[in-house]
Amino acid sequence: MRIIHVTNSAERSMLGPEKHVLYLAVAQKARGYNVMAITDRPGVFAEACRQHDIPVAIVQGLNPRDARFGYTVNKAIEEFIAKFKSFNAELIHCHTVPAASQAIVAGNRAGISCILTLHAADSGEAQLRGLRRAGMRVTVISPSQVQLESLNKMANSGIDLYYAPNGTDANVLVGPEKTQISPQPSLLFVGSLKSRKGPDVAILAMAELRRRRGQGCPALNIYGDGHQSEYLREMVTVLNLNDKVNFHGFQFDILDSCETGLLIMPSRAENAPLVILEAMSRGMPIVASDVGEVASMLPDPRYGRLVRPDSILSLADAIDSLLSDIEDGQFDPCPVIERHRSLYSSEKMAERIEEIYEQVLANTVKV
Repeated sequence: MRIIHVTNSAERSMLGPEKHVLYLAVAQKARGYNVMAITDRPGVFAEACRQHDIPVAIVQGLNPRDARFGYTVNKAIEEFIAKFKSFNAELIHCHTVPAASQAIVAGNRAGISCILTLHAADSGEAQLRGLRRAGMRVTVISPSQVQLESLNKMANSGIDLYYAPNGTDANVLVGPEKTQISPQPSLLFVGSLKSRKGPDVAILAMAELRRRRGQGCPALNIYGDGHQSEYLREMVTVLNLNDKVNFHGFQFDILDSCETGLLIMPSRAENAPLVILEAMSRGMPIVASDVGEVASMLPDPRYGRLVRPDSILSLADAIDSLLSDIEDGQFDPCPVIERHRSLYSSEKMAERIEEIYEQVLANTVKV
């Protein structure tokens, strides 16, 4: 099978859709597929693909709102069609809505089956309505059961809907028998510094944790960039937390060097966050907001603690409780690692998505 993955990308970091494409493309290549990626700019994502021998093409007009390059929509669509045909693509798999708005049109014109995975945290209903109004022929995948239930209300939209949970690589260097949890783990926030991710909630929870634990309070290490960076740094200074909160910027695969940390994800909205699965693969303790697919990933306290979004005290309580369990030797990483390997590996994700591909191609032949 010959597959092209299409996504917009960031220049100096790698967001969820790009990481998903990388995990999926590498797993598909291992299954014998011919895979390539198309994105809108060089950067971390394109370089990571090349390091895994995934060919990458740059279409700079991929975002129809980006006029910096003098691209017209028709010009971008024509370039898409040319690349699709030169690769002899059988399936076009899109991962961001701006890119899909052109790639699906190109795929439809070229007679190639198209798929769109909805990674965004919103309901996706607006995107489906837009696809329907534009007359686009596309199959939609959601990695979240919560989102899928919302989308199923639009079952008469004429768009086929499927559920396929996300997956990430299993960390082969971390086995249950080798995993050790530090009795005094640092706290990790990994994500974009924007309101949806809740970094301000994490910082405010640190003020409460320091009040409770004094000098024994662990440090919070923040890995990520975003437009709220300066605001958050000022918040840390005002709260007198400079000795307890450290900003490190974006670092690729940071969890590889922080496996003894405790991940906190205080997001206000998510769909199916990869960082939770990445932490699970390493047997890390996790505290996360109960949003999107997270409750399915972490269904009981053996796997992690869930808190209400936007609740500073709930986040502080959960972190404090989990730290106490770790100090008492009550946290076992083995069930976390095993749950990831059995349900959320990149190989399992690729297998599920292959079944959808086959169904899409079979339906196309029938038509």
